[in-house]
Amino acid sequence: MGGSFKEFYLTMGEYDMVVIGEASDDAVMARFALSLGMKGNVRTKTLKAFPEAAYREIIASLG
Repeated sequence: MGGSFKEFYLTMGEYDMVVIGEASDDAVMARFALSLGMKGNVRTKTLKAFPEAAYREIIASLG
């Protein structure tokens, strides 16, 4: 689909694993998460992350 896995962690607690992925845009990641969820045995929760330069630009635009 044009993305890649950057990091993978097995975790304890509410979630069994955390995967850090990267794709060319949000739609690619959404298609991947939806296709994975359609298989019925995996539930996903996504989180949009901004690199430092991007969040500094967002904050600076606030005025």
